[in-house]
Amino acid sequence: MGRRKRETDDSHGRVKPLVELEGSEDPDQIQMGDLEIVCGGDSDPLMQETEHLDPMRIVGDELDEGQVRSAYLVACHWDWSRNSMPYSVYKMDVATSFPSRVKRKRLHRVTRLATVAGGMTFTSLRSVHRAWIIGVGGDPGDTVIFDTKTKKVIHGPTLNSTKWCPVLTTVGDKIYALCKTPCWFTDPDFPPWFEVLDLSRAKVVTVDDRSHLEGCSWIELPHPPCFPWKITPFGYTMLPVVLITSYVVVDTYILVSFNQLWGTYAFDTNSVEWHKVDTKELPFVGRATPHGSLFLGLSEGNGSINAYCISVTTTDNDRAPNLSITMLPLKYMDNEVDAGPCFFSLEDGCFCSFSFSLDKCSWTLHPKKLELFPKEAHLNLRTYQTENLSSLEVPEETLLAVKPEIAVHSHWEQAFKISCSSHGFNQSASVLLV
Repeated sequence: MGRRKRETDDSHGRVKPLVELEGSEDPDQIQMGDLEIVCGGDSDPLMQETEHLDPMRIVGDELDEGQVRSAYLVACHWDWSRNSMPYSVYKMDVATSFPSRVKRKRLHRVTRLATVAGGMTFTSLRSVHRAWIIGVGGDPGDTVIFDTKTKKVIHGPTLNSTKWCPVLTTVGDKIYALCKTPCWFTDPDFPPWFEVLDLSRAKVVTVDDRSHLEGCSWIELPHPPCFPWKITPFGYTMLPVVLITSYVVVDTYILVSFNQLWGTYAFDTNSVEWHKVDTKELPFVGRATPHGSLFLGLSEGNGSINAYCISVTTTDNDRAPNLSITMLPLKYMDNEVDAGPCFFSLEDGCFCSFSFSLDKCSWTLHPKKLELFPKEAHLNLRTYQTENLSSLEVPEETLLAVKPEIAVHSHWEQAFKISCSSHGFNQSASVLLV
């Protein structure tokens, strides 16, 4: 099957970006709200403490005491289809231990991203050389980078094919983009379905205040062998609807499962080969997040968070890798942890879930476009503290025999608000730890 010329019209009903002059805008803000601390244990009774903040107090710069870790919110604006800079980036401090008190903090937007409108997926890349937030996808397949150290917005190379909200994974200094819903007819999501961007030798070049990458480009990779490829004319009438339902990066392997009964496939980033490693699908939904020596993922059954011990091994006799997965229940006071579908891991046994919602009370009429839009949005972060995971670093046979529970000892909450009176927000947002 050959590569077809990309369609110029929007046959999928997705609006292409229009360049416009950006008008004046009120400063975007994040405002930290009440902090709720909930503790629990075997010997201590359940304690709940809520501190109501005085809005007239002087605003401080940091959380008092306690450790903090920086996270970034990438929010999409309400008028993204008519906006040449449809995404805004905000920075927040995530407490990784109990803060004694919280000062109300008002933060301005860090930057806006000039890129395509819609269809992008964001991920983070942290190494010795860089701490980047990377967005990939949309039409025609942009790559945009925000350097959290230099605060520069960097434009990267364009994908070889348009990918709408691709699955992004990172291994070392390489970014892998896999079509989430492959298509056999036309863009978006037409072959090549799988590509890699190697940033190990990339250089940032700035010309006329615009930064871009040189020394790197997206390279086509072999697609999963379960994808139908050599198709007869009659076969085009019976193509399956394919959707990636779960994925995880384990060492140098990218594991993926689909909504079809194809089992689990592993891509070896060293040999650049695909292998079928299981006849069953991965036991979680969406992306599994590393958490110490374990992984956290959403259960297929009830949507609660479970811990998983995942290993991919090879032997001299076996050319294909062997996959082993052990599920370890995650419990808080004997109850399952229902933290929602969006979460990431912190250090010291903590992980954080977040929810993003539009403020129903902030809907207003745009004076020029005469359309209603929400100018404020809320972000709620809940951080969980788990037991010492070093005690679980035992041989796999021991875990299979015992299957211990992972205890959550406590959790605390942080609430934020962002506002933009001229461009508003829509429901699309990502929180990234860098």
